[in-house]
Amino acid sequence: MAGVVEGGMVLVAIAFGWIVGVSPFEYLRWEMDAVPVGLMATLPMLAAYFLVREPRNQAVELLGDALSRCRWDDLILVGALAGFGEEVLFRGVLQPWLADWNPTFAFIAVNLLFGLLHFVSVSYFLVVTIVGMYLSWLAYGVGEPNLWRAIIAHGAYDAIAFFLIVRQHREKVGSGETETDD
Repeated sequence: MAGVVEGGMVLVAIAFGWIVGVSPFEYLRWEMDAVPVGLMATLPMLAAYFLVREPRNQAVELLGDALSRCRWDDLILVGALAGFGEEVLFRGVLQPWLADWNPTFAFIAVNLLFGLLHFVSVSYFLVVTIVGMYLSWLAYGVGEPNLWRAIIAHGAYDAIAFFLIVRQHREKVGSGETETDD
């Protein structure tokens, strides 16, 4: 189901982009530096994952059971689809479309919307909004605009986070810990 939702965002991006006259793929430029930059860009997000406890625990509570039933290749695929689908929609269509009116407004509005899409709690919203701003910076603030940097960072981070969530969920279940034990 997650694959359908995340992959479906590409279709939404294409349809909405067609309506507003923005190609979701305009800033997809395959350049070799996108891979190492995108992979290195996962490090600050992973640091946040380990440092900010409440949103991490909320992710484990919400996703742990479902993700723990997935195979390793499913976790990678869903992470990749989320990275591609969400970046093409938010930073490939919505941000350039709104930037035609005001680039600062576009940056803020798109990332607030990104945070709202992932809303679980106020702290989770704040972390995801900041991560969205970081992904926008990767796409548009590092050299020539290129969505691949943000797509690779987002997809790699999600896949790694999914593995970490599964591990923490299994440890919690194995220890007999319940939601009220926290």
